[in-house]
Amino acid sequence: MTKEKIFIIAGEDSGDLHGAKLISEIKKINPSADFYGIGGNRMQKEGLYITEHISNLNIIGLFEVIKHYARIKKIFNDTLLEIKKIKPDKVVLIDYPGFNLRMAKKLYALNFDVTYFILPQVWAWKESRKKSLQKYCKRLISIIPFEQNWFKSRGINVHYAGHPISSLSNKNYDKEKFRQTLNIPSSNKIIALLPGSRKGEIERHWKVFLDTVESINSMSNNITFVLIEGQNVNIDCPKDIIKIKERQYEAIYSADAAIVCSGTATLETAMLRCPMIVCYKLSAPTWYLAKLMSKVKYLSLVNLIAEEKIVTEFLQKEMSSKNLSKGVLSIINSSEKQDTQQKNYLKLIDKLSVEGSPYLSAAKHIYD
Repeated sequence: MTKEKIFIIAGEDSGDLHGAKLISEIKKINPSADFYGIGGNRMQKEGLYITEHISNLNIIGLFEVIKHYARIKKIFNDTLLEIKKIKPDKVVLIDYPGFNLRMAKKLYALNFDVTYFILPQVWAWKESRKKSLQKYCKRLISIIPFEQNWFKSRGINVHYAGHPISSLSNKNYDKEKFRQTLNIPSSNKIIALLPGSRKGEIERHWKVFLDTVESINSMSNNITFVLIEGQNVNIDCPKDIIKIKERQYEAIYSADAAIVCSGTATLETAMLRCPMIVCYKLSAPTWYLAKLMSKVKYLSLVNLIAEEKIVTEFLQKEMSSKNLSKGVLSIINSSEKQDTQQKNYLKLIDKLSVEGSPYLSAAKHIYD
């Protein structure tokens, strides 16, 4: 295949993960392709020449974006200039709709070949964005099962590649070896802490997580806490909390329960069959607007894809150390609750299961 330039834009940690694996599969189709764009450490390891690191874009919330608007606008303009200069054969936009949909519009006017991988959740809010997706993108690739039919009923063609995280359900790790490696007593229960992958999430969540740890420690002395730290953040934590950055899936799999910030991590935790509670907090104004505009009952991907409540969500004011400690201990102390979640996880795994690699399916569709 001829040498090609491919420009990829991912704006956050989960996009960096998906982008890295997509690059890996594209290289199998076209080994001579060169990759440029916005990404993180994982994408860089796969060969992406970074024009901007995602750590400079990892912002969530309307008012938070407004606060950093000048910086984001400069990155947007610089990126557009880079694309014009590089003249890539293909552009792949991954999630991050506030930035990427605007970019799609600009690139459409310049006649670039644009694919959108991991679509904005227009079925949840801002349905008007579906028109932009249809008009400005040559290909749309979904990873959520019900999206294909949702778009089809509105006259929009979407390729369903399968959910990449579904393959995690096949993982098996040695829990005892994990304990031994980290000197965790066999009598201790492990609670995994996943406070988020963005700087803003850590700023809002980590204090509540620390208060929760303190609350649980006051009630029990046989709990070990393991912090799962995102690739593009650094979290200061007490010495009695074990911090993991490279063995995240093994840690989640080995945990007895988890407290998880809503996002891709909830689905990863479910695929690894770890019982969990979910939490999330936004700034008050952003939360107010989100509630006004949202069309869905739940926030976590686990509940959204299951289309029913299978994990408890503690959102905004309900995200308190009292509620989180009570919620996670109720799981650890109840084999019935653990069994119920496991049964629901199996249904979810079945719903997401696909043959072959979703990333390969996406890569092939990009070349259709």
